[in-house]
Amino acid sequence: MMLRRYHPPGDDESPENAPAPAPGRSASKAEWIAHAVALGLDQADAEQLTKEQLIEQYGG
Repeated sequence: MMLRRYHPPGDDESPENAPAPAPGRSASKAEWIAHAVALGLDQADAEQLTKEQLIEQYGG
């Protein structure tokens, strides 16, 4: 008999679901916007923030 591990729906701890690391401080604002959007921020809201605000809020 083969046993299998049970992972409940929504188990987001697997490596393929892990968010990408934050870009470096020298990355472009567009890269920071893409990172923030990947973490759940709305595109339009991300574009309203300065690069420094994006780094502070989504820099990790």
